Amino acid sequence: LFPSRSPKSVDCGIRYHYVEGAFFSGRKNLEEASAVANAVVDHFERNPGLSLGVGAFNQEQRDVIRDRIENLLKEKPELWTVYERAQQNGSEPFFVKNLENIQGDERDVIFVSCTYGPDREAGRVYQRFGPINGAMGWRRLNVMFTRARKRLEVFASLKSEDVVADENSSLGLQSFKKYLKFVESGKLV
Repeated sequence: LFPSRSPKSVDCGIRYHYVEGAFFSGRKNLEEASAVANAVVDHFERNPGLSLGVGAFNQEQRDVIRDRIENLLKEKPELWTVYERAQQNGSEPFFVKNLENIQGDERDVIFVSCTYGPDREAGRVYQRFGPINGAMGWRRLNVMFTRARKRLEVFASLKSEDVVADENSSLGLQSFKKYLKFVESGKLV
C-alpha cells in the first residue's frame, strides 16, 4: 500500500477521517467537501512546503471542494498567497481532480473524498458507486489511492460495513470495501 503505513510517524502513512452526519445527495456530499476544504486550508497553514493534491470520486464533488476551498481562503487572505503559490508550483501544482483525471499526478500529500455516503432521506447507503462498480473499477481505485508519496488522508461518510460486496461483486466494489476496512482499522483484510 502507498504510502507505507508507519505507526511511529505523524507525517507519513494513511489517515482516516470519518465525516459524521454527512449525506450523499445530487451526486455531492457537501459535509465531506467542507471537511476536505478545511483540511486543505489547514495544510496550507501548517505544511506549505509539502505538495498537495485532492481527489474526489466524481466531477460534482470535485467542483464543490474547489468552491469550498476558495470560499475559506477568502476569509484568510494571508493564505491566499500560499494557495496561489501552491497552484503555480512548477512541476507539482496543487490540484483538485476527480477519479477519472487523477492518473499520473503524484504529490507529497493526497486527500481523497470518497464522496458516496448515506442518502439524507433514506438514511442508508445506496450501492451506486459509479465507475467503481464497473469492470475496471479496481484500477481506478488503485490510481486514486496510490498518488501520495508521504501521506494519504481518506475522508469518508460511509464505513466498510455500508458497502455490500461479496465474491460475486465487481472487483472494484470488493476492493473499495476492503480498502475502507483497512483505513478504518489499520489492518489488512
